[in-house]
Amino acid sequence: MLPGATVGLLFGVWLFQQQPRLWSLGIWLGWLGVLSASWLICRFPEHFRVQSYQSSFRKLFLILLVAVMGFAWSQMRAWYRLQSQLPSACEQQVIPVQGVIVSVPERDARGQHVDFAIERSFKADCPMPKRVRLHLYNQSYRGESVKASSVFPTLQAGERWQWSVRLKRPHGTRNPHGFDYAAWCLSNNIGASGAIVSKTPMRRLQRLVWQPSALIAYWRATVGHRIEKVLGITPQSAVLRALVIGDDSQIARADWQLFVDTGINHLVSISGLHITMLASMGYLFIGWIWRLRPRLALRIPSRLAAGAGGALVAITYSALAGFSIPTERTLLMLLTMIAMLSLKQRLPFSWVLSAAVWVVLVLDPWAVMAPGFWLSFGAVAILAFAMSGRLRPARWWQSALQTQWVITLAFVPVLILLFNQLSLVSPLANGFAIPVVSLAIVPLAIAGAILPLDFSLHLAATLWEWCAHGLLWLRQLPGAVCYLSTPPIWAWLLAMAGMLVWLMPRGWPLRWAGLLLWLPLLLMPGQVALQPGQMRVTVLDVGQGLSVLVQTAHHSMLYDAGPAYNEESDAGQRIVLPYLRHLGVSYLDTVVISHDDNDHSGGMASVLAGVSAGELLSSLTPASDFFKQIQGLPTPPILRQQPCYQGQQWQWDNISFRMLSPAKNENSDVKDNDKSCVLQIKSSHGSLLLTGDIEKEAERWLLESSPDQLATTVMTMPHHGSKTSSNIGFVNATRPAIAIATVGYLNRFGHPKPEVISRYEAIGTISLRSDNDGAILIDFLSGQVPEVKRWRQIEPHYWEL
Repeated sequence: MLPGATVGLLFGVWLFQQQPRLWSLGIWLGWLGVLSASWLICRFPEHFRVQSYQSSFRKLFLILLVAVMGFAWSQMRAWYRLQSQLPSACEQQVIPVQGVIVSVPERDARGQHVDFAIERSFKADCPMPKRVRLHLYNQSYRGESVKASSVFPTLQAGERWQWSVRLKRPHGTRNPHGFDYAAWCLSNNIGASGAIVSKTPMRRLQRLVWQPSALIAYWRATVGHRIEKVLGITPQSAVLRALVIGDDSQIARADWQLFVDTGINHLVSISGLHITMLASMGYLFIGWIWRLRPRLALRIPSRLAAGAGGALVAITYSALAGFSIPTERTLLMLLTMIAMLSLKQRLPFSWVLSAAVWVVLVLDPWAVMAPGFWLSFGAVAILAFAMSGRLRPARWWQSALQTQWVITLAFVPVLILLFNQLSLVSPLANGFAIPVVSLAIVPLAIAGAILPLDFSLHLAATLWEWCAHGLLWLRQLPGAVCYLSTPPIWAWLLAMAGMLVWLMPRGWPLRWAGLLLWLPLLLMPGQVALQPGQMRVTVLDVGQGLSVLVQTAHHSMLYDAGPAYNEESDAGQRIVLPYLRHLGVSYLDTVVISHDDNDHSGGMASVLAGVSAGELLSSLTPASDFFKQIQGLPTPPILRQQPCYQGQQWQWDNISFRMLSPAKNENSDVKDNDKSCVLQIKSSHGSLLLTGDIEKEAERWLLESSPDQLATTVMTMPHHGSKTSSNIGFVNATRPAIAIATVGYLNRFGHPKPEVISRYEAIGTISLRSDNDGAILIDFLSGQVPEVKRWRQIEPHYWEL
């Protein structure tokens, strides 16, 4: 019954993580009543006339009981962890603290970033979380220098510091099919994030703290420094750092995209595969030593010694990764399986796998939210299913090929659901990359990084360089990568059933027909079709910035693409592009960059690197950073470019688009904000006004030049609700039913300003905010009132309350 109980545990833990809030006592009492009734049916079946089903009822009762226990355990753990987060009243306060750096510092153009274990807070009314994420900025998000970087100390792992911090509770952007930063913080036990206040004293109290977490961080940093010292700062050293110490922060964005496109991104980190491979090497090596020394086997059985050797290798390698949460899950799974397999009594493999699931979920109930959990356990389960029941064992090379083929085909539905991507060259890429990386590069890199063996590091770097050339060649093949929209759940379940049929042994009737069940998954349209005259608008939550997708029956337009966060990350790559792929949008008829400001243009180059576009409208000058970013792409996009100006208009599917600002021959002295492309979109079911960052001067000009064009149903607040915009005359002229402020959580500008919100509310306008509401989806489908959906309401989570 262990596998059945494991299904109950999985369901209970997973179900809890979908809850919008923690359950109250009343709900728990209701469930207690359900359990009591179920127990009575199992205990006295004759009273309920179910004697013939008694065995089935007992099994169902056990599964239900375990599910409720898993749910209750998860809620208890979640309640305790949420209590340890930063209190809301302490957000944005300057708080002196003392603690230890327990991660390898990450450094980029904006500053330094570390995980900090707080030992002491000097503000008694603000209890601090045990672990926070801190940033020491020397550059603002706009690229402006905050303070000369030479003035700041270089933070090192394992140091004890005393400084002042300004913190926020975990809060991230919330978009359909997007990354949930708050959930990530919860699962990684990070109770707050924020900045070190550089204007206050920063005192290094101790260079190396003798605590396990500090010593491990120091060891990892030392190993990473040795790799850089031997190889220099190169693409090869960045990958070897990721493989040896789990620090992938130095891998360039273009290289990451190569790994994703070829389907080997799971290899370029300390993955479960590498830990398992190294543990297997340790197992075989110790077993070989024991066979050479029979006396040792008389004292300790060889299987037990080999298992201990494999476990020790796995623990050591996991320590090099800093015992990150994904690594801990893999380690727990592996140690449980080693322990179960080392028992004298031979157990069914399903029991061994089930025991590993229990250990992982009891210690980490948030594991079910990580794709890696399902991929790891799913891979093991699928291989066990596919390889069992065979009449004769295959040769080793046949087994290796079959394993690769099974995993590749079996995970096609999963990867489409999670990542909207299908890499057609992945089987070939993984076929040569897995043995080269796991069996050669990783052992060589570890040996060279820990021991004074420079040649080993050079050899690992050379092997990786050859491997990268092979990956680059594969990606250049026609049709190497394709992107598919997120399928409906019924199509995905049908494809998974087809996969199981296909994995049956040879001779199974109509085994090949299982692949036909994949057709709905591969051929489903990307979204519900719109009719002419209808439009769908998505105001994405990109933090302090703006990005709006407008879709009509047969066309799509993107207005801005949010900010660039640093040299390797921006909203286009992290938010906009995944959303477009989720919808199945592969072509944008028009993209608009309202003006030359990072929080509007910073992500557009990444979007254009991922989808094709026909036309670019903007108020940018040739000297804009955007054009430099475009030319730096591996394949610069080819699209028509023209400036936006008043009077431009076009029509798509009975939807009219009209540019209201700036003037055609705008004075060069005008502020960038006032050059924003202001676009009016009208349908028979309502209108939308996109205002960019215009300020009072541009608003005054619009009131003079287009007074009859300003009235609208929905609008984005000019300049995110800044006090420099939304003057009373402009608000009264637009009179929107809904006004949206696209702002970052507790942003340093204080947007939107309370007095601006008051102006809109005074005329009956509903004010929405992306930091509170997440992405805002607006459907202009019928009537004169659009349907508005707020993503945080559609998908609420208990950790956001």
